[in-house]
Amino acid sequence: MKGNYSKGFTLIEILVVMVLLGLLSGVAVFTLGSGKLQRELEVEAQRLHTLLRMASEEAILSNSEIGFSIDDEHYEFLEYDDEKQTWASASVSVLKPRDLPEWLAPEFQREGRTKILGKDSSDAKESKKPDMMLLSSGEVTPFSITLRVQNNDEGGFIISSDGLEEIKLVIPGREEE
Repeated sequence: MKGNYSKGFTLIEILVVMVLLGLLSGVAVFTLGSGKLQRELEVEAQRLHTLLRMASEEAILSNSEIGFSIDDEHYEFLEYDDEKQTWASASVSVLKPRDLPEWLAPEFQREGRTKILGKDSSDAKESKKPDMMLLSSGEVTPFSITLRVQNNDEGGFIISSDGLEEIKLVIPGREEE
């Protein structure tokens, strides 16, 4: 006598497959989510790199000194006014002040010394001073800016210059550009 077997899947088999599919989709969403921040980080690094190079060229072409100031929330380009002997926000619209995303953790070093980034105090806003300068001679204050996602020590983009060569962008996992 042949056994009485029914065709199809048992409830346990269906539940196991559903749990596995749920786990796989969770891993996929988590992986894609972290990639989005890394892509946005790359865009921010390339934007800042391009703006720094553009500001350096602007300093040469306009025969003026341009400063750069950064804190943990924004960065700004400054122009030196010879008559007033003060720094003021850059008049070139492309070099306007820009906010940094909340998830971004910048680190700034000038001539080997790390600047502790924090919010500007009210006194600092009255008398603006640059953290580094882009000179009309084409020279740049030696600096290094590392941009990374907060609470993540890996995958930092580094924008730097030794002062004489052009401003470089180092992308994690790739050679220098």
